Amino acid sequence: MTFTIGIITIILGLIGWVGQTLAVFNNDLATKLGLSETEDVMDPTMLAFERFSMGIMDFLLMWILPVSGYLMIIGNAWWPVFALVGGAVYLYIPGCFTITRIVLGKRGLKIGTRSAQITAYVLAVFWTVDALVMMSLAINELNL
Repeated sequence: MTFTIGIITIILGLIGWVGQTLAVFNNDLATKLGLSETEDVMDPTMLAFERFSMGIMDFLLMWILPVSGYLMIIGNAWWPVFALVGGAVYLYIPGCFTITRIVLGKRGLKIGTRSAQITAYVLAVFWTVDALVMMSLAINELNL
């Protein structure tokens, strides 16, 4: 079971990390792949904030949870620490994303295409569940 959870964590985590890395460092490619929005469908200030402020922080932090999945698979003693830190990151990012879109959408700002929002919300649910599972396993492993 830990092998399967580890693989799922690696895959879900890399989807987020690679997507954000492309959005920050090669936004043209990210846009062509549907991983990033344009100013036609998203408020320019929100787009800049997401791409550069949040995007850079996502690039710096979203690798931690997939690494915890790998460390868990290979039986490294540090996996619970990475799972707790990475899990917190993967709880914060989808929560911030979702709340930002709800609040700014209600204020009339362009928050992206409907299909991109649905995809992001679905991924947010998967990331949140994965983070909670990994954090629960880590707490159990550490006997906290």
